[in-house]
Amino acid sequence: ARAVDRGAGVALLADLGSAVLTVKAMLAEGDELPGNSRLVDAPFVEGAVAAVVTAGAGGDLDAVAAAASEAYSYRKE
Repeated sequence: ARAVDRGAGVALLADLGSAVLTVKAMLAEGDELPGNSRLVDAPFVEGAVAAVVTAGAGGDLDAVAAAASEAYSYRKE
């Protein structure tokens, strides 16, 4: 996360329960991740795509997290 943090924050997406627990533990530890890291509740693949597109367009961490979370509502109908 430190390698990709350019000061705007880091949105963290996890795919499985154990990965979520690991990220939560790292956030609680405080020194493993940049201080502006955030675990985002989002579908892994769709959320990651939405997050990357939003970040690439200049969105801040709140916008990136919102875009990733909104991926839950994507329908293919």
